[in-house]
Amino acid sequence: MQFRRGGQGDERRRRVFRDEMTTSTDRDEGNAPQSPDEGDGRIYSDAALAQRQAPLTSLLPQRTLTLVALLLVGGVAIAGIELLYARLFVGLPESFQSSLAAFDLTTRGNIADWFASLTLGIGAATSTLVYVIRRHRLDDYRGRYRVWQWATVCFVIASFDATTHAHTILQPSMIQLTGTTLLADGSVWSVLLVGLTIAACLVRVAIEVRGSRLAITFVCLAAGSYIGFVVTNFHPALTNLDLARVVASSSTLLAAHFCLVYAVALYGRHVYQEAQGTRRAGRTKPVVSKEEQLPKTRKKLLQRERAAGSKTVRVDSTHEKSNVEATPLAVPSISKKSVRTTSGSPTEDESEDNSRPMSKAERRRLRKLQRRQQRQGFDHDE
Repeated sequence: MQFRRGGQGDERRRRVFRDEMTTSTDRDEGNAPQSPDEGDGRIYSDAALAQRQAPLTSLLPQRTLTLVALLLVGGVAIAGIELLYARLFVGLPESFQSSLAAFDLTTRGNIADWFASLTLGIGAATSTLVYVIRRHRLDDYRGRYRVWQWATVCFVIASFDATTHAHTILQPSMIQLTGTTLLADGSVWSVLLVGLTIAACLVRVAIEVRGSRLAITFVCLAAGSYIGFVVTNFHPALTNLDLARVVASSSTLLAAHFCLVYAVALYGRHVYQEAQGTRRAGRTKPVVSKEEQLPKTRKKLLQRERAAGSKTVRVDSTHEKSNVEATPLAVPSISKKSVRTTSGSPTEDESEDNSRPMSKAERRRLRKLQRRQQRQGFDHDE
């Protein structure tokens, strides 16, 4: 059986294989996302850049004038709804009130409920846009960006409840389960359960948006407005003031919804600017690149390759053709002393050993070593 001999064709195949590996390595290095520079303060990958994101992310408010305009529009809308009820609807005759029931803040499906549902719906859309960008943060090792998925779901549920008042079912359900009404008609049950849920959501959102001072400020304003809504509904001093109680409770609830959504919009602006590199981000943890996670031996090897300007080629060392010429080994010199040392045991007196004549065996060994040295010298000359 004949074995295939390695010839010029094998060497050509090895060369092609090495070229393919080199080009694939270069392509992978070019397509790999570049880690952010430690000096520019970016903590988002290149996938969060505007040219790599959906055009909807540009809907996040960026200009200060836009944010001020949104704040004024929200404030004017809330004030207008309350004025329409207090100055227009209350003074109308009963025949006109029945036809303008949309302005009655004491009934379901009024204009305040519509505004609250619209505001919370905008909050759901804004939370989705924040999630689209926030998930590309590099130092989020625990995946905290997923909180914006839950925020979107909570905003959608709150928008549905603002229109339908589905939370009122909690009142008879809790009375039936516990057998107690808690403060007269038992309406405190629904406020208590919904309030605890809103408090938990506010705390989690506040932890997430703490990087933006304006956002955390409006989260605190939203929390204060929700507390004001509870106080105006159950404070005994306002029980006899029907108009003031209705206006105060409605305005505080609408203001709370608007401040919460506005805080999410401010944080979305903050995240967008950090992703584009226009805002310097304060890191809580250093960004650990893939190279830093490698063992020390691998790091040293990569540093040597970069310093030498070479590229890594994954080819077996046995298939690599070495271009370095083999240096001939140094031929040891042959003397009587070396012959005597290798042939016989050492003597006590070295001077006597050098002065005595060589034996027949030693002379034969010396001639043998000399012939071997001559053959090695001839091979090297060729």
